[in-house]
Amino acid sequence: MYRILTLIIISILISCKKNDGISEINFSYDSSNTGESFLLSTDNDLYISWIEESMDTSYLYMSKLNLDIWGKRELITKGVNWFVNWADFPSISINNKSDLMIAHYLKKSSEEIFSYDVNYLISKNKSWIDKYKMHDDSTFSEHGFVSIKPYKDGFFSTWLDGRNTSSSKEQSGHASGPMSLRSAIINSEGEIIEESEIDNMVCDCCQTSLTVSDNIPIVVYRDRTKNEIRDISVSRFINSSWTNSYSLNDDNWKINGCPVNGPTIESKGKDVVVAWFSAADGNPQVSVKFSNNQGKSFGEKILINDLNTTPLGRVDLDFIDQRSVVVSWLSTNKGIGSINLRKIDMDGNMGEIVSLFNVSSSRVTGFPQLERLQNDIFLSWTDEVNGIKKIKTFKLPISSL
Repeated sequence: MYRILTLIIISILISCKKNDGISEINFSYDSSNTGESFLLSTDNDLYISWIEESMDTSYLYMSKLNLDIWGKRELITKGVNWFVNWADFPSISINNKSDLMIAHYLKKSSEEIFSYDVNYLISKNKSWIDKYKMHDDSTFSEHGFVSIKPYKDGFFSTWLDGRNTSSSKEQSGHASGPMSLRSAIINSEGEIIEESEIDNMVCDCCQTSLTVSDNIPIVVYRDRTKNEIRDISVSRFINSSWTNSYSLNDDNWKINGCPVNGPTIESKGKDVVVAWFSAADGNPQVSVKFSNNQGKSFGEKILINDLNTTPLGRVDLDFIDQRSVVVSWLSTNKGIGSINLRKIDMDGNMGEIVSLFNVSSSRVTGFPQLERLQNDIFLSWTDEVNGIKKIKTFKLPISSL
């Protein structure tokens, strides 16, 4: 059974049912082309980053929410020859211990379509310094799908890395060799002090997701076997090295290409949760698993989508209390797209599905972002009208789930 938060559509999303408690937060800046949003919440604040494009120049901005109003936009950096992609977008993170911020973006490294680097910047006292490449290789290959989390007085990051791919190309333009998964530790000065390989053969372009559970970094990602099984794997950073990865769940999804649909992980103390999408045997599903031992092992799979719609994945989640999370995912029903949210606890108890309808299921929507701030859930995604992209941000109270 559903409770439905229906967005009224007149060409674009303009209003919503007030008695459901959902409200739109106006995202209006002097730009006609905004997209690739990323939400970040801390204990007391909510931030958003996004890309604006004008002519041949890309701009990475951020803003902070103040009393349900987005503040003045702050330019992080700008440049030409960026790689701007609906699924592989910039992010920001904050380490409150060292008062350090970090941001990343992707920049082309050659004329080849899929040849780009991960560049990162750090900021203290609102002064951004470009540290350039996050990785130590100089290959003209793909690097992206970055995750960054605070770690000690700096940051921990993971990304997909194409340094081991061959130069020969498939018809898609991607390198034909296997993509690898790598990580870096960044100190309080913004310097990379350690880089490691986590897995030498992973899915080509699915998001990585990282959390730090009581000082233990845990990464989840879509793996890849020689037989093209592309299920979700888990690895933990223990005693300064990554553990051998293990399969989160044996979905046995065999697919001869990347589905561009990565997992997401969050932690609260020693409790960890992962949400992911799979379409094994032609049966699309969104599922979650919980761990109470910092990702050393996980419990049973819990299916959270209903059977009346077709889930497309693009999942996100956040803890709303010590034992409960809210998960979001995109789905379609008779050609109508929706962003769905559902509350679920560690015992498998689930709330009703709350759906925001008339959201495009195309690539332009990107990967809807979900973050909790105190007693509210915030969402962002990209809408498009007449070829113009605009970011949408909404808020709904946790009590409505």
